[in-house]
Formats: sequence, structure tokens, C-alpha cells
Amino acid sequence: MSIEINPNEILKVDDIKEQIQIAREMIAAVDSDPTPLTPEYRKFRESLSERADRYERALPYPGPETMSSGIHGSGAIGATPGGYALRGPVEAKSYKNLYGRDGYQWPDKKTNFFQAVFSGRHHPGLTIRAMNETTPADGGFLVPVEFASQIHNVSLENEIVMPRAFVQPMKSNSIKIPAMVIGSHASALLGGFTASYVAETGTINERDPKTRQMELNAKKLTGLIRFSGELAADIPGGENQIVQICGKGLSWYRDKAFLKGSGAGEPLGILESDCLVTVPKEAGQKAGTIMYENLTKMMSRMYPGSFKNSVWICHQSTIPQLLTLSLAIGVGGTAIPVMNESNGQFTMLTRPVIFTEKTEPLGSKGDILLADFSQYVIGLRSEMRFDVSIHVAFETDELLARLIERHDGQPLWDEPLTLADGVTTVSPFVVLEER
Repeated sequence: MSIEINPNEILKVDDIKEQIQIAREMIAAVDSDPTPLTPEYRKFRESLSERADRYERALPYPGPETMSSGIHGSGAIGATPGGYALRGPVEAKSYKNLYGRDGYQWPDKKTNFFQAVFSGRHHPGLTIRAMNETTPADGGFLVPVEFASQIHNVSLENEIVMPRAFVQPMKSNSIKIPAMVIGSHASALLGGFTASYVAETGTINERDPKTRQMELNAKKLTGLIRFSGELAADIPGGENQIVQICGKGLSWYRDKAFLKGSGAGEPLGILESDCLVTVPKEAGQKAGTIMYENLTKMMSRMYPGSFKNSVWICHQSTIPQLLTLSLAIGVGGTAIPVMNESNGQFTMLTRPVIFTEKTEPLGSKGDILLADFSQYVIGLRSEMRFDVSIHVAFETDELLARLIERHDGQPLWDEPLTLADGVTTVSPFVVLEER
């Protein structure tokens, strides 16, 4: 297969890939030179980067970064083998599934990436690239895909939201997403859909579908890790420990942001979103308690289309309340526990229960949440950066490492849905008010 780069340059796909590799290797060689770049070398590097980008754009990548209007459904949307395609709630979201093509590979088979970083010495395989177009110095060493993949996959294994949400890999810092207006079933369905029965020659009332535009803007998450000098010296023996620490750290902070982030400089969490429905406490309900009526009323406010995907997200401190919560059966009857367990999985009113510390403690708004995460979307950049300093904790023989990753997230709904009665509101995200 041949591709036209410009009217005077037609190359085969394999030749284009070879040209990209040559250009990237030359850029890495320029970046590895510790001496400051002269204006001539800086111009030369820019021309190499433009050349590599031009060739990459010519390759048959997937289409533009937009999402189908079907995203409000709970089904999965297929991804292309090339990566960078939307992954649905039931689809795999490993690093390879999300990003497809091989990226920057670590070239040294004798010294691994972390050894090179911790050594503090120059290594030609280390490459520095800016995380932010407006702040060139804001970055670190680009993490090779084999290590970024391990960190991502460890994080994914420990996360609550991302495996159940839509995930859109991002090639740039922002992406615009078409979404539907929620509105009211008293006047129209989701997106402004209406229908009516008409006679054979009757007039059909027309109504334009209503859509809105969402935008995801990558937010920078920076993790700091202290390592002992001994651990750094034991690499590659401590390499897996570093991957585990970074992966589990990412999962904790990403989940926390997706659940209760403010949306200002961080993802918009479910508990702070405008589409959240809050169920009032019962009259006379004591502080710090959970009642059976709380749970049934929360379920009644769950959007019907979200019920089969919904899960209970409960703070760890709610466990004593939920384990002792039961439904009395008449005089002398045996109480039926509200929460049940089978093969290590708890369920409540038929829906799975997940306990976590990432929400709010017992008695607070957010201590118990009924959520359909298929109505949440996450934008995720592929690049990770890793850097280390020996100066911050020099006296204790420790190294301070920094991991940088970028992402964003927000609910697909911008408000609750009003049902056809014109009064009742429902949502994919329902919470119990403070008690």
C-alpha cells in the first residue's frame, strides 16, 4: 500500500514507518546532548519533529476523536486495531487496547529505564518531552510503553470507575464530545425525540433533536514517591515494586477524582455533578444511620435504563450499619438481612456492593451511592513522565521521584431526567443526603 505524503512524495507504509523511526531516533540523539541547543540545532530539531509528525499523520490512523451519539446507551462501542478509539464499559481497557500502536520503546537491554533514571547520569535512551504546550519545562523522562503499560494495567486492576466507564484515549490536550440534552419526558425523550399516532393522511409534527457539546481537558496528576537509596540500588530487583506503587497510587487518586472531584483543575466527580439526585433522609432518622427505606427510595430514583448496570458504592465506615440492617417479617418471624454475600461478593437489593474509602464517611452525603458508571466518560492521555531528585532528602539517603499522568472525566448527563409525570426526577447517580 502506497500513500501520498505530498504531490512530489509517494511512499509505501513500511517506508513511512522507517522514516518516522529515523526521525525519532535523531530527535532522541539531539535531546540526549547535555549541552544547550544552539539556534541552528533547535531549528534542526523542530524540522525533525515536524517531519515525523507529517509522516505519522499520513498513516491510516482511526478517524477523528469524536464519540458516537450512542454513548448514552450502556452497550460497548467497538475499537479499531489501531487504537485511540472509544472503549465501552464492558470492553477491555489495557494500555494496548487503548493505544494500539507501539510507542517509545526502551532501547537498552542491559540497563532498564528505572536504573537509568535513578543513576542520575546521562543515558541516550532517556528522552524529555513537555507535558504542556505552554510550559516546555513541565515534564520529566518519557516512560517507555512497556513500563507505562505495566503501571496503567496495575492501576486498572484496582480502580472502581474506569473499568465500568467509557474511556476515550486522547491524542491532544482536549477533545469535544457530542452529547444529548436530558430534559423532561413530560415533553420529549432523551435528545428531544417525540412520536405520535397519526391518520394515514395526517400531518406529522416535526421536532429537531437536541444535542449539546461536552469538552474534556486533560488535567495533570502528579504523584510524589520517596525511595530509599537501597531500593534504587536494588533495581532491577525493585522494578516491580516501583510499578506497583505507581499503579496503585494512580488508581487511588483517579478513582477519588472521578467520584468526588470538584471539576476545577481536576476531573468533575459524580458527587459534585449537576446530574446527581439526592434522596432525603427519613423523618426522625438518627444521625449516622442507614435505614431500609433509604435504600428503596434511592433505587426508585435510579434511571430505569441504568438499573442493570448500577452498583452500590459504600464507604468502609458503613459496613456495621449495612451488616446489621434487616427486614422484619411479622410477629416472631426471622429477620431477612438486606445485604447478602455469595462467593465473597456482597449484593444489596440485587445490585453489587463495593466498599471503599474514596467516598465520604458514614452520616455524610456520599457515604452511600448508587451509580451506573457507564454514564461517565474519561479522557486519557497515553504519555507518562517519571523524574527523580537526589537533593530533597539528601540527608536521609532517599530519592524523591515524580510521576506525571494526564486525564479528565465527567458524567455524560448534565442534569437529572424528569419523568413523564412532570415531577419525579431520576439519574444514573443517586446519593443519600447527610444525616
